[in-house]
Amino acid sequence: MTDEDVPTEGSKPEPDVPTARTPGQNKSGKKAGSEEAEPVTCDVADFPEGFWNKTDYLLHHPMETVESIRQASDLEQICRIFFAISLVMSAIYGAVMGATNLLQGSDMAIQYKFAMIFITAVKVPLLFLLTMVIVLPAIYVSNAFVGPGVSFRQMLTLLLATFAITGTVLASGATIAFFFALTSRSYHFIKLLHVFFFMCAGVAGLAYLLKCITTVAPSNGRTAINWLFFAWLLLYMFVGTQLAWVLRPFVGSPEREFQVFRPRKGNFYESVYHSLSEVIEERTRPRQKGGPEQNQDAPDSEENGSDDDAIPRGAEE
Repeated sequence: MTDEDVPTEGSKPEPDVPTARTPGQNKSGKKAGSEEAEPVTCDVADFPEGFWNKTDYLLHHPMETVESIRQASDLEQICRIFFAISLVMSAIYGAVMGATNLLQGSDMAIQYKFAMIFITAVKVPLLFLLTMVIVLPAIYVSNAFVGPGVSFRQMLTLLLATFAITGTVLASGATIAFFFALTSRSYHFIKLLHVFFFMCAGVAGLAYLLKCITTVAPSNGRTAINWLFFAWLLLYMFVGTQLAWVLRPFVGSPEREFQVFRPRKGNFYESVYHSLSEVIEERTRPRQKGGPEQNQDAPDSEENGSDDDAIPRGAEE
């Protein structure tokens, strides 16, 4: 050590001089925005024991669920959980749909009323399952070419999660559907109410799918997600509505004989339009006939001479 290196008495060490940064640089000297933000990671999903606890975990821990799908961690068990949730929840709502004639006290035979509860409780989960089977190949192939590029097992898990959320949201409206079926006598109003609940549940499920797919997808595949998701939305909607039309009836018209399946006439959108017209006509009918008092004593449509056959049978559920 030379004398120059030894600090003299009373001398102060020179402070470190900070390196000058040009505008747009951070403390490390790199340009701000030159690097992508690191993805926020969390623990993988750890579903508790019990069916209702698993359902509650799915609703309140979406990020952990998505992280498990992203890491492809224990997908088989997660698929079984999602499948069970969608099956049970959709069956609960299906039972309420099928109980409409029983709750409204229609003229349908009592054995057919109870049969309708069981049949619809099977049909709604079947509707979900068949819709997933039909749309899964197209969604996976499109995702592989221009989308996020997730694996087939990941895409299957994502769709099962979508239907689990859809079924759970649908089951949450079962008490409302039960209340209106018990307090209303209008078949067409109840049918429109169920269409509305299915629409809300479908939107919630697809919103969950969009959130999952944007998280699971690598950063270089997220640019095509928006328009690809719109295509998936149309595919999901048209397949679901057409399949629901093939599997009808779900509520069961009290004016028609009991059937497990109906002939393939008309379409879903014609049926919704017909029911909407009937609901509007029911609200305007008392004023057209001179007031509620006169309408209360009026006979039924068949005794009144209205031509029920003039209504396309395909337009009824």
